[in-house]
Amino acid sequence: MHRIVAIGIICCAAITAQQRGASTDTITGSDFLQYVSTGWFPRPYNAVGTYIGSALNVYQHSSAGNIHTRGTRPIAGTWSTDHPFRSREEDIKKPWSDDNADVDFPDLGYSAPVMARVEWNVPLLHCIVRLDAMYEISRERLYYLDTSRKYLSLSGMPTPFREVSILFNNEHFLGTRLGVMVPIYGAFVTSEPLQFDSTSRFTIDRLSSFYYVSAGIHGAALILSEATQYVQIADAKSALRYANGQDTVTLLHKARLSTAAPVRWHADVSIGWQASFGIFSFSVEAYASFPLSSVLNDAQWMLYRYGLRTAIGWER
Repeated sequence: MHRIVAIGIICCAAITAQQRGASTDTITGSDFLQYVSTGWFPRPYNAVGTYIGSALNVYQHSSAGNIHTRGTRPIAGTWSTDHPFRSREEDIKKPWSDDNADVDFPDLGYSAPVMARVEWNVPLLHCIVRLDAMYEISRERLYYLDTSRKYLSLSGMPTPFREVSILFNNEHFLGTRLGVMVPIYGAFVTSEPLQFDSTSRFTIDRLSSFYYVSAGIHGAALILSEATQYVQIADAKSALRYANGQDTVTLLHKARLSTAAPVRWHADVSIGWQASFGIFSFSVEAYASFPLSSVLNDAQWMLYRYGLRTAIGWER
């Protein structure tokens, strides 16, 4: 047990000692410690890691201005990302009532609830190559505000009103990401295998703790596309309704967009921290994903994503 504590002390002391210098790589002559690399840009030891994890989206936003697409029902103008609703205008009303209905527009955002990862340490190049496979979900909206229409008010005068078309796009993907991690500061230590006690099968022969930057290319194949297109009366709900008695009419309901691009590409960058203790390993990182291709084949609709990823696993 005291040797396990000693490895941890060596890691901490080595990192502290190298705070202002480049990495120090040592193949020790000791029967106990076998390899130590610490400081800036440390060299990883040979290992292969296997992980499972997930991604939490912090912010997703679109870039789409004045676009046309054949995949939706026709609208009088063009789609954009400009949110046109004022306070409370987005509330959906019950038929022939000013009370809010028990439905709402779906939440937006991106997530990868299931992710599998394999990492290969490449000591010669001071880097770690990683391959991710994940199941992804993306939900985003486009809008069009029409102010050209009028209705006959109780005063007998033509009165303009605000009518909003909304396209909600719910998409599911199977994705893969190939990237390279570069340790920028930390420590990698290997030693002879150690056991907590004579009866334990759990052994420790390595420790690592390092900060890193990563870059990669991300491709995703579309497996499910559910587009819903609404049109909604925004500001004259008390005076005007559609034939169904509501302020909202659904024109498309969970239909596949005919112009949806079947494969999407993103460039991915991240910064994070990873640590290993024996075979167990953990990582957390902040990422940014920049689109290299459009959501639609016939219009430029780009999605940007920012969030956090966590993974836990083991390495050999």
